[in-house]
Amino acid sequence: MRFQRFLNWFTFIVFGIGVFYRPQAVQAGQALPVPNQVSAYELIIAMNTLRVSYGLPALVEDPIVNAVAQSTAQIMAANSMSWHIGDVRGRLASAGYGGGGTVWATENFAVSGGGMGIDQIMSVWADPDHMRPAVEPSYCHVGAGVATANGKTYYILQAAYVSGQACGSSSPVAPGTVQPGSGAGFVPQIIVPVKIATPDADGRTYHIVQAGQSFWAIAITYQVTIQDIETWNNISRNTPLQSGQRLYIPNKDTEGYATPIPIGMVVPQAPDADGKIIHEVQPYQALITISEAYKVTVDRILALNGLQADWPLQIGQKLLISPGNITPSPTLSAIQRLTPEADGRYYHTVQSGETLLWIAGLYEVPVSDLMSWNGLDDSSIIRP
Repeated sequence: MRFQRFLNWFTFIVFGIGVFYRPQAVQAGQALPVPNQVSAYELIIAMNTLRVSYGLPALVEDPIVNAVAQSTAQIMAANSMSWHIGDVRGRLASAGYGGGGTVWATENFAVSGGGMGIDQIMSVWADPDHMRPAVEPSYCHVGAGVATANGKTYYILQAAYVSGQACGSSSPVAPGTVQPGSGAGFVPQIIVPVKIATPDADGRTYHIVQAGQSFWAIAITYQVTIQDIETWNNISRNTPLQSGQRLYIPNKDTEGYATPIPIGMVVPQAPDADGKIIHEVQPYQALITISEAYKVTVDRILALNGLQADWPLQIGQKLLISPGNITPSPTLSAIQRLTPEADGRYYHTVQSGETLLWIAGLYEVPVSDLMSWNGLDDSSIIRP
C-alpha cells in the first residue's frame, strides 16, 4: 500500500470516535492560531495531494468545517488534551453543516511541543484510520485548524459528507469568515500527481520536477519524507521547486539511509522500590492504549485514579497504574464490623428504608431468628 513506510511512525486515529468531552473554560491563556507554523491550508493541500494520488477528486474546503476544526484545535490546545473531544459529526451538524441531513465525519489531530513539519504530521496520520480522508470516496468536504497554548501546537483536519447528497459546493460563507485557502496570503495550487521515475543502471532514482509538483507530493509518491529530499539534495523546502529540477530520491538500500524512529509509543514505566507504577500521559495516548501497554483494564486505571471514562486525559497527567506492595486489609463480615455492647451482644441501629429482610440478609441470619431475638412478630413494624 502507498505510504507504507510511514507506518513505522507511531500513529493514532482521530476520526470522531474519541473520548466524549464537554469544553471547559480556558484556564491557561487563550489558544490562538500559530504563526510561522504549518498552516491549516497546508494540511488541506497535503491531504488532497494524497487523495488525488489515489485517483480520487480533491476534497472541497467548507467554511463550517474549517470553523469547527479551528475551534477544536483551540479547545484541545487550551486544555492540553491528549485525545479527541469526540462526536465530530455531531459538532459539525450543530454548527450547521449538512443543513439538517445526516452528517458523517472523520477527524485527525497531531500535537507537538516544538512544532512539526508537514511530513511529520502526515507521517503521524499514515495509519489506515487516519487515511480515511485520502482513500474513502464518500468524503466531500474538508476543513482544518491550527492553534497553540501551553507550549503545544495542535493540528486538526476534518473531512465530512452528508448522507444521500452528492458532493457539490461548500456551505455558504458567513460575513467576515476567512477560510484557510482564501483571503490574504492565498496562493492557488494545482495538485499534480507524481509519476515514479525508473532507477538508472546503478539503481539510483532521480525525479525530474514537473510544473505544479510540491515537496509533499513527491515525498508521498516515493514513500520518503520531505526531510529526506532536503538532506539528500542539499536544498530547503522554503525554496520553491523549479520545473525540470533533478532530485535524488533515497531508498532503503541507500548507504546511510535510516528509517525514522517511531514516535508517541506508550513506554511502560518500571515499578519503584515499593512496586508502585506511575505513568505520565504523553501526546496521542488514551486510556485504552495505556491499559494495553501495562496489561491492566481501563476500569482498573479509572478506579485507582478516581476518574470517569468520559473525562479527557491531559498531557503530563500522572496516572497510578499499580499501588505497589500494599498488604490488603482482611475482609470482614457485617457482624465482625460491629462492636459488642457491655452485655456481649451485637446490636444493629435501624436506618431509614431498612427492612427485617434486608437486615437479615446483611448479617446472613434467618429472618425468623432475627424476629425471635428481638421479640418481634409478623405484625411488628421497625422504625429508624
